[in-house]
Amino acid sequence: MDPQVHERLRNRLKAALFLRVLLVSAFLGALALSFFRNQSEGYAVPTVLLLWGIAVTYAATLISAVVLLRVQQLTPFAYGQLLFDIVLTTGVVYVTGGAESPFGFLYSLPVIAAAFLVSPVGAVLIAALSAIAYAALVVALQLGVLYQLHAGAVPSPGDLDFVVRFAITNASFFVLAFLAGSLTRRLRLTESLLLEREAERERLLSLQEALARNIDSALVTTDLDGCITSANPVAADLAGRPSGELIGTDLGQVFPALRHTSTGRLSFLQSPESNPTEFRFLKEGDGEHILRCSAALLRDTYQNPIGALFILQDVTGLRRLEEKLHRSVEDVVEAELGVEEPQSTDGLVGVSAPMQRVREFIEKVARSDATVLLSGESGTGKELVARAIHSRSARASRPFVAVNCGAIPENLIESELFGHAKGAFTGAVQARAGLFRSADGGTVFLDEIGELPLALQVKLLRVLQERTFNPVGSDTAVSVDVRIIAATNRSLEAEVAAGRFREDLFYRLNVLTLALPPLRERRQDIPLLVRRFLRQFSELHGKNVQRLSVAAAKRLQEYSYPGNIRELENIIEHAVALCDGETVHEEHLPEYVCRAPGEDAATPVSAPPAASSPTAVPTAPARLELVNGNLDDSLAAYEKSIILRALAEAGGVKKKAADLLGINYRSFRHRLYKYGLNDANDRFGLDEPATTHSASG
Repeated sequence: MDPQVHERLRNRLKAALFLRVLLVSAFLGALALSFFRNQSEGYAVPTVLLLWGIAVTYAATLISAVVLLRVQQLTPFAYGQLLFDIVLTTGVVYVTGGAESPFGFLYSLPVIAAAFLVSPVGAVLIAALSAIAYAALVVALQLGVLYQLHAGAVPSPGDLDFVVRFAITNASFFVLAFLAGSLTRRLRLTESLLLEREAERERLLSLQEALARNIDSALVTTDLDGCITSANPVAADLAGRPSGELIGTDLGQVFPALRHTSTGRLSFLQSPESNPTEFRFLKEGDGEHILRCSAALLRDTYQNPIGALFILQDVTGLRRLEEKLHRSVEDVVEAELGVEEPQSTDGLVGVSAPMQRVREFIEKVARSDATVLLSGESGTGKELVARAIHSRSARASRPFVAVNCGAIPENLIESELFGHAKGAFTGAVQARAGLFRSADGGTVFLDEIGELPLALQVKLLRVLQERTFNPVGSDTAVSVDVRIIAATNRSLEAEVAAGRFREDLFYRLNVLTLALPPLRERRQDIPLLVRRFLRQFSELHGKNVQRLSVAAAKRLQEYSYPGNIRELENIIEHAVALCDGETVHEEHLPEYVCRAPGEDAATPVSAPPAASSPTAVPTAPARLELVNGNLDDSLAAYEKSIILRALAEAGGVKKKAADLLGINYRSFRHRLYKYGLNDANDRFGLDEPATTHSASG
């Protein structure tokens, strides 16, 4: 027999013997008080006989308890105890009336005990022996073999009521044996499973203790209120206190950075996942340490939170080594770039000579109300310059209204700029003031002025000359006091020569002019912009990206930036989104940035083939090949390929692609929608040009 099973049987037998003493004491005592001293009830059991019965029962139980401590064959011993219980029960039934005794059910106790002590088969055997003992007692009383202690008559075998009661009593023994056996099987199966789980738990605890003792990290567990429930030796050494003293202490008292919230719950428990964090910890007598903490929620079998596990690693040496390495890397980068970031309150970033000229221009023209015309490639920061001029002018307290002339539909732009009267056109259910009246006393920034339709150019010319205009559908002239700052990424002289822009309006706008330098002409400012964008997008994406590797910095210095600062901003956001650490490497940059200068853009599969001149007419093919055998489809396919090549050449910047194709931006957008290419710029990792950027120069 398995030693564990053997020991469990021994414990059950001890419990059975103790239970026998209790039952005998209670039953025989009550019997003596209630029945045997009252001779009028018809019982004639001598007190001496009763006392001998009790004494024998106690003596047998005491002897059995002593023998149980030494006996090895517990199964025969158990059967012996069960037989004694049957004899004892038979004696109880005899002295309480024999066949008329109400205590025949007591035979069920040995049957149930047999099921739990031995086996279901043993329970059936004891049930059979109980039935035999009960039947033998009744027969012996009817035949007169035993003296009838009860004064009443002995039931005859022909008494139907007695026969039915006798049969039910005996049958109940076997029913109880079956039920108790079935229950025992289930209980033992459950017990076996519990023992297996307990053994597994013991193994896991042993493994946990071994890991906790030998692991180099500090392990601390807490309850839901943040009180420490266990701590390994490393944690005790780190805290400078014995493990026993840490138990029951609030975690925040030992490691202040891990203090729980005012709600009494651990702060990290508010989210199912906890990212590793680092904090500084002042160890008594050993100075400041940098600890890396990972936390995990502990749950019970029913997935209810019961506490937390904290894993603390001392990364002081590693961080110092990293800082030393990063300082050396930054020294190399700074040696190549030789710049330091100045303070900037207007969003303009840069210390290069071109940016110095831009700042000087802003300071000079800000005090004037003269019209300003800003030119430069898309993404060079024309709106930021306009805002800087406005903020330094006497109109700074008045509105600054920015209008993208290329983004407003042609049939709505006049109403947007100058307003309209109620009922001026279909849908004009109420009057509209317009952007010029909204900017009264302030500044109007007309971005992409080259996109303004010719009809509106006449009206704008009047505003510049007379500072008055008529809203759409109104005969009443409206006066406004606004300063005009216009911007374009085209050559307005070329537009005038082509008849797409009024010459008189051009001269009205061309009072104070500034050409903003492209980023490739002010590479000294790239590190400053990169730092600004790293901070901006680290906060946006919840990361801690702080620097570039030397290789990544070199790639950014060598890139041509057709989309200028806006493109650099998109590149850095792309890199921050992919970076998991504190340093951006080459693999985090968009693929097109990492191509060597002069490398054919058609090499990567992510970009369409580039052409040296997107507008050049291709030579006729040697063989006539039509798409779907149709000229219209062939022309559409050719035009689509030209648009894709222009986008590739412009680095995904739509306005620049339109310039390369020699068409206006509105027409270019129409073709993008026509061929389903409205999101084609996604191929190049670039966003659609925005109106305002906070860190562009």
